[in-house]
Amino acid sequence: MTEPTTQAPADLARGHTVSRYDQELAKLRGIILEMGEHVVEQIQAAVSGLISHEENHAFRVLDREPQIDFLALDADEEVFRVIARRQPTAIDLRIVLALSKIAGDVERAGDKAARIARQTIELDALGRGEELLSARLREALSTLDACACCMFEHSINGVARFDVRVALDVFEREPALYEASHAVRALLGDEGQEGLSARQTVCVLTCAHALERIGNHAANVAEQVIYVAEGQDVRFRNREILIETLRHRML
Repeated sequence: MTEPTTQAPADLARGHTVSRYDQELAKLRGIILEMGEHVVEQIQAAVSGLISHEENHAFRVLDREPQIDFLALDADEEVFRVIARRQPTAIDLRIVLALSKIAGDVERAGDKAARIARQTIELDALGRGEELLSARLREALSTLDACACCMFEHSINGVARFDVRVALDVFEREPALYEASHAVRALLGDEGQEGLSARQTVCVLTCAHALERIGNHAANVAEQVIYVAEGQDVRFRNREILIETLRHRML
């Protein structure tokens, strides 16, 4: 009769430690994914308030902003806890540091949604409740919003699986983001254009810049996804060459 195999106590302890460590990383990533979901909702609500002239949307965005801040604090605390308890090295440390940077970019994207909400409220006050944005300006802002929001959603999806393909999708959408941002600025290039005062124009330009920065934060997140998946810091790499190189490698 064959005796049952037994694990050494050290192996059992190691298995338990690895399992707990995986759980802690999963918890940290879960916090970030939850933050991302809230930020997407905030962006959509803020821009909806701006374009549809619904001030209530803007106030709801500001009311919900602390939820993202609290989650960011939770993420920071979890990062400190993992480093203090596990003292990760090599790839494990890379994952923890990348998730910490991602949490920062997600939180700042949420700040940009709140900025749009504040500008929407100011626009409403300046217009004394009247619709100020022309049809073509609303359309240009909608296009910019679609680009920024799509990039941000993709970047968060990339974090869920550290998926290089999804990260590259984010990079490939950057030209459309900048083109949409330029289109808004072009409409507001001259003072008084689109029937807006100088202060009203500044409010709209601030919203457009916030949307562009949301796209930039999405690209930052995508860079960290590739850092974890490929072990490469690609922050200062030429985008076109990077996309071509990694796409070719995945064939």
